[in-house]
Order: sequence, then structure tokens, then C-alpha cells
Amino acid sequence: MEPPFPALLCLLGLLATASGAAECPSSAWIPFRSSCYIFLQGTFDELDSIDDARNRCKGNASGADIISIKNKEENTFIQETFKNHWQGPDYISLGMFFDTDDNAFKWFDKSEMKFTNWIEEESNEELLNTCASMYTKSGEWKKISCEDLPLTGTLCKTAFAYEKKYLPDKTALTTTLVIIFTIVLTVSAALFWFLYKRNISSGVLCITHHSTAEMPYSDETVLIDEENEYTA
Repeated sequence: MEPPFPALLCLLGLLATASGAAECPSSAWIPFRSSCYIFLQGTFDELDSIDDARNRCKGNASGADIISIKNKEENTFIQETFKNHWQGPDYISLGMFFDTDDNAFKWFDKSEMKFTNWIEEESNEELLNTCASMYTKSGEWKKISCEDLPLTGTLCKTAFAYEKKYLPDKTALTTTLVIIFTIVLTVSAALFWFLYKRNISSGVLCITHHSTAEMPYSDETVLIDEENEYTA
């Protein structure tokens, strides 16, 4: 019986396939880390508000929304991509608004607000009905009335397909845990099998050596006994 290494390799391959099935909605989207981005250029007559811009993003891909920015690296990526690829307008709308109830800015897609990159402005400014825009040349953010947002183009963002499909799914999470548990169990069984076979082999060698050491002259002993019996 051979140790179950083929089964281990199959399970590892299955796990790698499940974790590597990441993709953007189409080649028009640009990937960065766990998200995809597209800049929808041009002036659209139907875009009268930030809500219209959000709907345009949602209509372009399932799960998409107007841009939210989690950290400095993502902000830099957007700035560099405008410079090298999109070459869009100087200002774009960010998917953010000022929530007067909580007295804080929030992202429309409900992402946690962990990073900001504001241009220095007056601290006593009125924030009612306030949204935000990005200056694409520097990556800095500017507070602006939601009614005056630049809508000459919309930057949309969506998660990788595998994240939207698998991460919120409890069944898939359970399946992944079962696979991991099975891999651990298989490795343990393989290790136990290896140690068992090694111990068996060592035991056989010891028994053989011991038997040989006890009876080195068995044939000669029998001849001597027969000779003594004949003499008698």
C-alpha cells in the first residue's frame, strides 16, 4: 500500500484553483490588488447628479459603484493611471458624501473611511450637501457641493469576481475549511505511514541480527552431539 500523496496533491490543486479564479468584468477594466477599475469618459446628458453616476457604474458591471479609496497606495494607483492610461479630466467625482447625522464623510459603497487626502481648506466651512472630487494631477481631494460635482466622466470600481462570488458565501467558507482540514489530516496520515514503515523495517533488521548472533555454529553443534552419541 502506497502513502496517500496523490490525494494530497489533488486537494492542493483544488484549493489553488478556487483561490486563483480572480477576474475583472472585461478587458476594459484595469485590475489593482483585489479590485477592478474603469473610467467612463464623455459628457452624458443623463448624468445630472451623483446618483446618476452611480447608476451608470452599476449598469456597467454587477457590484460596481462610483470610486471609493481605501488607502494611499490605491490613491496613487488612480493618479498614475489617469496620467498614463485614462488621460481624463483634471477633476473627477469621488463616491463620498458628508453625513450630517454622524458629522462625518462616508463612502457611498459603505466602505470604511480609513484614508483621506484633503487639500488644506478652511476648518469652519459649511459641509451641508457636501461631496468630494479628486484633482487627478496630484491625487488630492477637494470638498465640493454635490450639485457642482464634475460629471464629464465617471470612475467606477468593483471587486474581483471571485471575491464577490465566494467571500460572502458561508457555504464556500465551510468548504474551504473542510479542504484545509482534509489536507492537514492527509499530511498527518502520510507522516504516520512513513514512521510506521520505518519502524517495521528497523524491527526486522534487529530480529534478523539477533537470531544470527545466537546460533553461529548450529550445524557443528548437531554433528558433535551425534558423534558423542555414537561413541557412547
